[in-house]
Amino acid sequence: MSNTVIPASTKLAAKRGFIRTAAQSLSALIPTTVISVVLTADWLLSIGLGAAGAVVTSVLAGTASYLSILSNGIPEDYEAAAINQHFAKEV
Repeated sequence: MSNTVIPASTKLAAKRGFIRTAAQSLSALIPTTVISVVLTADWLLSIGLGAAGAVVTSVLAGTASYLSILSNGIPEDYEAAAINQHFAKEV
């Protein structure tokens, strides 16, 4: 019997969820920063605030995804995709 509280597959899914969600958050903030630079006269301040906001927001969003998957388990959609991938490799 294993003494692990969280299965390895759930930890892996949580790490992948963190990366995916953080990347999505970054991709949404890049256009906002560009628009801010174009619309304001102080481009250095806009870039600094945009970069800081991007880092903080992406880390927070990724952490929320990671903790959600750890606490609730792997979402059913992820499980179905993993099973389909596994069987596709066997064929």
